[in-house]
Amino acid sequence: MRGSMALAWYLGGLLLLFIGERVFGPGSSARTPLAVLGVLGVIAALGSRLQKWSASSGETRAVLGRLVPAYAAALAGVAAYGAAAEGSPAALGEGDFAVLVKLASAMLLLAGTLPIVLMESSLASMYGAVRLESRRLADAGRAGLALALVIGGLGLLNYWAAEADTKIDLRTFRTLVPSDSTVEMIRNLQEPVTVTLFFPPGNDVHRTIAPYFDDLDKASEQLTVRTVDRDMNPTLAKELRARKNGTIVVSKGDSHESVPLALKPDKARSKIKKLDGDFGKKLAKVTRDQKTAYFVLGHGERTTSPRADDSPGLKVTKELLERMNFKVKKLGPKDDLGNQVPEDATLVFLPGPRLPLLEPEVASLIEYVQGGGALVVMVDPDVEEPVQLDPLLAALGVTIGTDVLTHDRKFFPFRGALSDRQFLLTTRFGTHDSTTVLSRISNQVAFFLDGSGSVDKLEGTDADVQFTVRSVAGTWAESDGDLEWDKGVEKKDVYQLVAAVELPERDGAGRGGRAIVTADVDIAADTIMARSKGNRQWLHDAVRWLEDDIQLIGEVADIEDVPVVHSAEGESLWFWSSTFGVPMLFFGVGVGVQRRRRTA
Repeated sequence: MRGSMALAWYLGGLLLLFIGERVFGPGSSARTPLAVLGVLGVIAALGSRLQKWSASSGETRAVLGRLVPAYAAALAGVAAYGAAAEGSPAALGEGDFAVLVKLASAMLLLAGTLPIVLMESSLASMYGAVRLESRRLADAGRAGLALALVIGGLGLLNYWAAEADTKIDLRTFRTLVPSDSTVEMIRNLQEPVTVTLFFPPGNDVHRTIAPYFDDLDKASEQLTVRTVDRDMNPTLAKELRARKNGTIVVSKGDSHESVPLALKPDKARSKIKKLDGDFGKKLAKVTRDQKTAYFVLGHGERTTSPRADDSPGLKVTKELLERMNFKVKKLGPKDDLGNQVPEDATLVFLPGPRLPLLEPEVASLIEYVQGGGALVVMVDPDVEEPVQLDPLLAALGVTIGTDVLTHDRKFFPFRGALSDRQFLLTTRFGTHDSTTVLSRISNQVAFFLDGSGSVDKLEGTDADVQFTVRSVAGTWAESDGDLEWDKGVEKKDVYQLVAAVELPERDGAGRGGRAIVTADVDIAADTIMARSKGNRQWLHDAVRWLEDDIQLIGEVADIEDVPVVHSAEGESLWFWSSTFGVPMLFFGVGVGVQRRRRTA
């Protein structure tokens, strides 16, 4: 009668399922074998209890009759999850129905697992007893079910709250909140910094920005925020080089940086929208040594200063780097790239070359990254001739699939043409330092690509290659250019889009080089970066990881203030369901349990 084996098979099966889904995930060759073994473990547990139930009688049969439904419910939960999981043959997609199936699977697993654990534990304690206490086991099962409903109800409430996490703007300006990246910069201050707000008493603009700086002031004892009327303190204003009221000055020692606003709300509006980014840029200038990011050019790469007739440039990328206190420079043949990468390079971008690089140039990049440098390689799959990057990619331990990825449903209608099937979006991010924030806010932002290939790990490499962004299920690599899926020729699958590479340490350099590799340059181009917070967040955190400053990784500020619109119907639904629905569910469960106890 002891249920140790059945319970062990069941919990072992769940553990294998968890490892397959959360540790390896879609696209991994280990996922399917682990899932199969996990499901077999759950089935074995149910089969064991079914066999003993059918062979027993009397009190034993009654006791086992309570365990069998719990195991069956858990197996149904596993089956429901399998139907809705990414890459499942059931192909439920990512719509509302798939979400409902995932929620149902979670509830079934809870409703089965907790009663199983409590009842099996109760049953194990009766081993060797003269008779089984069926009522005690029934109480354990009801307690487990009640606990499962409570946890499930709280989970649903949390899900609803996350989906409805919006604010109603009732003021002229949206309430300012410091971004995570700015707060982390404040928390990591090593020396005192003073922020002086030059505003007269009772100013409306000052009242709008004051809560923002109050929040920052609370983040670190190293930060001091003060408000000063310039007209009443001309000596201090001259020392801090504040020419007029309506100016914010960030100071550390003798270093001062100004953020100009205005005194009238209508004139300050556009600057307040960008305050977090502008303040973060000035804060970085006074607290951190400036670093240098080089952009390789001379081979048809995207440029940080595009002309009107060029392909989309990298101007927004340059602005983001400058806000992070990088000095952006160009690196081409005339800058001696064929000899070596400049010694002051913190970061080097190779943004989509369309013409072949010379062998010495490739060798310089390899030497740079193997010597501990940081490199961003963006390969454009749509080139007329090979760009001779195979030695560099091999050194980084990756290969690039040049067939452009396509999806017939999950794409963004950017151009209003069939080619939009290659303007893809995804919210699938790996568990890596460079995508920690994106994983957390994936229900709020998307990551966009335009004409991307795929990235794969090179067999036999000693580099640590982690995939950080992957496509949605049902994507295929277009091989013949008709943008239609050819069954049997083109494979629908989950493809890797971005790789984060760490090279082994060489010659006592302290740490090996790091690289980010993508098969699309448009993910950092102005057409996408100016519109997609997800892409800006990805680049910000990727750069922080490359320079080994992961403590400064955090959610970046929006470029512009986007209004949020609420409907009365939507607000009513969230209010009534959360206020009365969940409490009534718990009340009903309690009443039912009490009545059953009275009649037992």
